[in-house]
Amino acid sequence: METIAITVDCGADDFEAVTTFWAAVLGYQRVLPGYLVDPAGMRPRLSFDVVPEPKVVKNRWHVDLYVENLEALEPRVREIVELGATALHHYDSITQGYTNAFTTLVDPGGNEFCVCAPHIPVGGSSPESI
Repeated sequence: METIAITVDCGADDFEAVTTFWAAVLGYQRVLPGYLVDPAGMRPRLSFDVVPEPKVVKNRWHVDLYVENLEALEPRVREIVELGATALHHYDSITQGYTNAFTTLVDPGGNEFCVCAPHIPVGGSSPESI
């Protein structure tokens, strides 16, 4: 089995804030100054690297954090905002027959991510949520 690590570029000015933020949000352990691991060893590792150039455009991909159910979405967003994120917008619709509810936020370094509720089928039969 391969272990996945997600590497995040950051500036020297926001390195500490970004690594501290993600450790708190995910409950990860900081094993090196810029390296976070899941204590249970199940989720991807995170590596934060200081780079000289600033972030200037929207991320081409981002992390989605899923909560257990729709009722848990808003409390989790509030918790993450209290840890230092900024909420950008909330989206709630039906997409291809499934609920699609999420809030887009940015971390202290300006990196976009979403907190999402599970996708539940609308109408008809009730296959598993995704």
